[in-house]
Formats: sequence, structure tokens, C-alpha cells
Amino acid sequence: MTPSSHTATPFSPSSNPTTVEAYSFSNTYIQRSRPYLTTAQIDTLRPSDEARTIQTRLAACQWIVQISRVLQFPVRTVATAMILYHRLLLFNKTPYFQETPTDPSVAALFVACKIEDTLKKSREILAASYNLRHPNAEPINPDSALLEETTKRVIGMERTILETSSFDFRNRHAQPFLIKFCRLYEVGSRLAHRAWEVSVDVYRTLSPLRSTPHALALASLETACRLENYPIRIMYEDLEASRDDVLSIIDDLLELYTNYSTQTTVGPKYQGTAYLNARIELNRERKRLANGHGHARTPISLQLQNMSDRGNSGTIRFMIDPERESKECGMLDGAADGGMGTAKVVKCVLTPTSPWSQR
Repeated sequence: MTPSSHTATPFSPSSNPTTVEAYSFSNTYIQRSRPYLTTAQIDTLRPSDEARTIQTRLAACQWIVQISRVLQFPVRTVATAMILYHRLLLFNKTPYFQETPTDPSVAALFVACKIEDTLKKSREILAASYNLRHPNAEPINPDSALLEETTKRVIGMERTILETSSFDFRNRHAQPFLIKFCRLYEVGSRLAHRAWEVSVDVYRTLSPLRSTPHALALASLETACRLENYPIRIMYEDLEASRDDVLSIIDDLLELYTNYSTQTTVGPKYQGTAYLNARIELNRERKRLANGHGHARTPISLQLQNMSDRGNSGTIRFMIDPERESKECGMLDGAADGGMGTAKVVKCVLTPTSPWSQR
């Protein structure tokens, strides 16, 4: 084949051998993983009907816990499934996800099993879910024909959940930190067990999306101490934690126990006045902290997009490294946060070099 018979392609070199041309790629979207979101970002993603969404989210979390008890999943799988479901609900505004807690929560649990190496087939999880929903009917096995359509839906939602999490499987949980903190402060077994239950309930809130695991562990321990009237002095600076962040998590927990106690593990174990009194004292403490030693933080103005706003066309690239995201976004004509755009055409002239100069 002669050189003239080659067919020109978009990646073929130009007629000038000293020029390299990068052709444009239309509709390229870069999505970098963000394990933690700010409060402002979460507020922008909240749906308009917040009360209904909270009920759906809590019902889904309770369903994840019930199935996990039947299949004896470890707490790390339960926590990962709740985080995946929270992200699914925030970034997808379709009515099916916003109104149906059962199948999306099963799909989140199925993905969490893969991430945390507690492998279960989707049909095994669906069979346990079906038997829990129909306790008076005859139990079915994973090979039942009743699970055909549901299995297809769950497998289809798996891709959406993975895209929502940007294929980032780096998950850290509060429970290992909580065990170390209980040993550090020498709390009793009863109080440590109560703090463990609180650390599971904290994943029913949106706090894990904006707080680190060791802050969740400190908040769980302090919440248990407040409910049990156990005095404890935690040195937050030594543990590289912010007092304001921990109090914000405690506020979310107490609000959960006050308004939705029946849908939690710790909620029914105390009277409602205990939570109200704890919230009053917490508000006073946060006010003193804001007036005294509190510090203002510069808000992050990064805009996040819903999955539905992105469209179904074009190429989506998922990244973890922020430096690479910044570099490649600079090559796009789109928004600074990786919005839809086309790659810029870059021409660079290569200076011919003599083979003798490379000696």
C-alpha cells in the first residue's frame, strides 16, 4: 500500500509534518468525585418537597437496615449503602427515585455489597426484601420468577448509582474511630454500645455527605453522653476536629430523634423531653460558640448539577484527581466546573531536530 492510498482520519497528521493538531470533541463533560459537599451545596440540591423526601429517605434507610439484619451484613456495608442512597436522591430528581424507597434502596445495598466485599447476588437481596414485605406469604427463594422484573430494574439502577458516586469507592466510616475514642476516654460498655447505635443512626441524616468519619464518631459519642447525662471533655484540637462541625452533626441527630424517633434505633429508647432539653442546651452552646470563639468560613461557590440536567448525550469522564480535572477543564470551552463544552483546537509547532543534536 502506497502512502497516498491511506485514508485521512481525524487523528491523521496534517500535511505539515511539524504541526500536531488536536481536533475538537463535542459534548464532553468532566465529573470529578467530591466525597464531601458543603452545606450550601446540599441545600441547592434539596427538592422543593423536603418533608416528603425526608420520609422517603428515612423509609429507605430503615429498609436497608432490615434487609442487612436478615442477611447479616456488617455495619460498613449498611453505612455505604445509606451514603449511596443519599447521593442518588440528591442528584436525581426523577419522581421514581423521590417517591419509591424500596427498589432504589435495594440497588444501593447491592452496590454497597460490591464495594465493601460482602458479595451477595442481587436476587438474594431481592428475595430477602420480598419476604420482609410479605411476611404472611410463603417465602420465596432467589430463583423465583417473581423477581424477574425487579432484578432488571435494580441492575439498571446500579449504573445510575455508580455515576452518582463518580465511581469513587474510597469509603471511610465512623465506627472504627468510635471504638478508639471510647477506649481513649475510658467510657463504659453500656455507653459505648449506645454511642455505636447513634453512629448507625447518623447515617440516616445527610451529615456523612459533609463531615469526615472521625467527626461523625465524636458527634455520636458526645450525643450518647448527653442523653445519658455523662460528663465528658473532648479535646477537639488534639483530634483535628472542629467543635462547630461536631455540634452541627449533633444538631442533625437531635432533630432526627425529635421529629422521627420511631424510624431510628435510639429514638424510642428515650422520652421526647430528653431530646428537646438536649436541643435547647445545644442551641445555647452553639450561640456562645458563635459569639465567642466561632470563626466565619469562606463559602465555596462551586455549582453542582443534577444528573438529569446533564443530558444523555456526549461523553462523560469521571475523575478523582482535582489537578487533572483543572487541567482538562482548561482545555474545554465549557464551564469551569466541567460543564458541557467542546475541546479546544490546539496547534503546536514542532521544531525539527537533527539526529546529531540528540547525541
